[in-house]
Amino acid sequence: MKFYSRGKLLISGEYLVLKGATALAVPLKLGQDLQVTGGGHPLELIWESKETSKTWFKAKFKLPLFDIIETSEEQVAEHLADYLQTALKLSPDFLNKLQGSQVKTGMEFKRDWGFGSSSTLISNIAWWAGIDPFKLHNSVSSGSAYDVIAAREETPFYYQLDKKNYKTEKLVLSEEVTRQIFFVYLGKKKDSSESVANFLSKKKAYKKEIQLISDLSRHMGNSITIEDFGYYMNEHEQLLAYLLKQPGLKENVFKDLKGEAKSLGAWGGDFAMIAWSGYREDLRKYLSAKKLNVLFSYDQLVKT
Repeated sequence: MKFYSRGKLLISGEYLVLKGATALAVPLKLGQDLQVTGGGHPLELIWESKETSKTWFKAKFKLPLFDIIETSEEQVAEHLADYLQTALKLSPDFLNKLQGSQVKTGMEFKRDWGFGSSSTLISNIAWWAGIDPFKLHNSVSSGSAYDVIAAREETPFYYQLDKKNYKTEKLVLSEEVTRQIFFVYLGKKKDSSESVANFLSKKKAYKKEIQLISDLSRHMGNSITIEDFGYYMNEHEQLLAYLLKQPGLKENVFKDLKGEAKSLGAWGGDFAMIAWSGYREDLRKYLSAKKLNVLFSYDQLVKT
């Protein structure tokens, strides 16, 4: 038995998607699989996780309470046990699938990249348990859940929380735009759950800002030229910088960039998006001078 879920990037709508703003999200060509075999002790669950083919985590759990018998990383095992316990509560029949199982997961990207090591795992566990990934996510996380939805999408899409549910709408970005979009790793892993909690603690409606960000998401999705796309990127960045009381990425890191740069996800880490109309090699040299050497083009990374 094998399941596969895609990684993700949130192109627009970070933070305000939690308040109901329309966001633009993309599923990635890179993801994580989960493979289940039997033959183990009926009261145990054995788990092994690999990152780009190298084992980074192992654990053995005692069923049905997921007591940790042994593990290579205690905190990771506790998080995993929480996911599995919650899935079992949502689907009691899941216990029959768990008993005696030996699980191996394989991640095609580095955990530090913020592509969705947790969301792809939640999606795969939900698939295995036969439950709604949106429900499982909402039971273990306070995020928007766009990432577990992206895990099963095949094209870019708009995403909006709608009371206790969500809405999606597929779209096709202009090739004139996508061939000039790049993603660069900033080298600073950011805890998105902490950033989400901090933002949600602010009891503000953000009614005007939600509408503005929703409009910008649509404008970005409908842009025909990289100049238009870059303009809306910059507007988005400035609005979020004002709300978060942080400097924008171009102001803070890329002051001399001959293009536009936008933060993605939790501000201050993971990947950033760059709109660049020049030669790719020139962008690579510019970033290399800043010791930023992990660069993807849109077509290399995004599932379309």
